[in-house]
Amino acid sequence: MILSITGCADRYFISINKNISNDEKFNSVKVVVIDAELEEIIFTERQVDLNNNRIIKKGKLKVDKKIVLNALSESLSFDDKIVFTLDEYNKIKKDLNMIRPLSGYKEPRLHSLIRLKISYGIQTGFYEREKVFSFYRKTTKCQIVKNPPKDYKPCVETEDTTWDKIRLYNNASGFADVLYSGEIYLNNNGNFIHHKSINGSQNINTPYQDEHAISQSIASGLGTIISNEIGLINLTINLEIDEGNHNEAIDLLKQGKIDLARKLLEEDVETNIFKSSADYYNLGLIYHSYGDTKIAADYYTKAINAGGYKRMYVEALKNIKVLNEETTLY
Repeated sequence: MILSITGCADRYFISINKNISNDEKFNSVKVVVIDAELEEIIFTERQVDLNNNRIIKKGKLKVDKKIVLNALSESLSFDDKIVFTLDEYNKIKKDLNMIRPLSGYKEPRLHSLIRLKISYGIQTGFYEREKVFSFYRKTTKCQIVKNPPKDYKPCVETEDTTWDKIRLYNNASGFADVLYSGEIYLNNNGNFIHHKSINGSQNINTPYQDEHAISQSIASGLGTIISNEIGLINLTINLEIDEGNHNEAIDLLKQGKIDLARKLLEEDVETNIFKSSADYYNLGLIYHSYGDTKIAADYYTKAINAGGYKRMYVEALKNIKVLNEETTLY
């Protein structure tokens, strides 16, 4: 979860962002193991000029599987998911087997398994092309006469000359064609049931670099491509800070010093005889930003009960459902 503090026209907001999947069943799983089969990369480096098109270099590259799997694991580690590569998961099982007694031992529960097949090709090089610009000159001749006849036009426009100017453009760039396919399985009472298939392709323009550098960059970016296929979306809600009590805690909150503001506000609500709806509400905002929606909802309710039936309080309580993993997709 990501949060930021923004200010606009003397009003301050806490923006809370959270990544979820629009796939309800996959969104509910917590422990995921991912494995990928990576084909060798076919790469071609060309030099294209006005007179010829020749291949400078051609061959195959071996993909660094570890980089790809790390990128995939990071992109899928949203909404408190724990993502392991297959090698990591097998190592954990082996290590636990060695340190735990056999009696009563249970393997760590796995909720989902993702298997992927990924391939891509790289084409890069220098490209030269011409662009022709056509120019022309127009002249206007005017003749003024005494007592001109009706509808007489004193000026006539003519096109005198035309010419072309040729400019030569040089460009160096890269291009990658990424293909992927895979299967997602979900654990149903110990049996892995096929949930969905994913497949697709994407064309990526890259700077002109060494083919190894391009390969590493694409490998690092594959996580975003695959997570988009799974249906990863970003939710954002903006919650306004209540400045009803202009105290030190509010200043800290506006500066983004969330933890310091929380400590002061919690002291205020414990020591003050007169309960402040603004303090309760702002504490709700803080716990909302932490992702602890249960405590946040409790503080929002206290803010309303303390006589602060403001629209922002009610809306904040409703927005609890937006970032609640159990109710987001309903």
